[in-house]
Amino acid sequence: MSDGEDSEYRFERKYHIREVPTWEVEHWVRRCPALFYEVYAPRYINNIYLDSPDLVSYFENVDGMADRTKMRIRWYGPLFGTAARPVLEFKIKRGSVGTKVSHPLKPISIAPGLGVDSVRKVLDDSDLPESVRFHLDGLHPALINRYHRKYFLSADGRYRITIDDELEFFRVHRFDNRFLSRLELTDSTVMELKYSGDIADIDDRITNYFPFRVTRMSKYVTGIDGVEA
Repeated sequence: MSDGEDSEYRFERKYHIREVPTWEVEHWVRRCPALFYEVYAPRYINNIYLDSPDLVSYFENVDGMADRTKMRIRWYGPLFGTAARPVLEFKIKRGSVGTKVSHPLKPISIAPGLGVDSVRKVLDDSDLPESVRFHLDGLHPALINRYHRKYFLSADGRYRITIDDELEFFRVHRFDNRFLSRLELTDSTVMELKYSGDIADIDDRITNYFPFRVTRMSKYVTGIDGVEA
């Protein structure tokens, strides 16, 4: 799967912030001594998480397994309608570092009636390596989530921060989904700090600056736990 890798492994630190307005979180980021600035236009991110019928990926996350891989279909912009340029993404976690491997997919229609067969057809029709198809065997859509993201980079280019809000989750059933099982987190902001260097060299002015507590928040686990099946 290395041909689709979009970065080296990066240290990741996540903060699930509740009851603090997103604008205040962003204010802290912009005032950080590392001089973070916005690098991309904000956008909506949508994901269909793929898992086994007995939710192996979910339980690996809940159990805190250090080495795990999460598979999802990702696209940007509107949630419903035709996603013209989706990608299949493998999110690989190795302890406190992670990376992503992605492969382009054929367009997919997100509309009432979506089910395992329509998702499987997109995967089957896309030009995916056999090694990737092997990892997809037996998986089905388990959850859709959506959020709004802003991107920040430190002045020295070594640190990245993303801020996510407007989090929504939809449980996905095997057949004929109507997207009625929905959860919206109106009081949550997820901030993530990413760094490509050695963990021992992380700037204390950044890690000790933020007043927020580091958490083990997984959007996938949050959605599965929070949306009625």
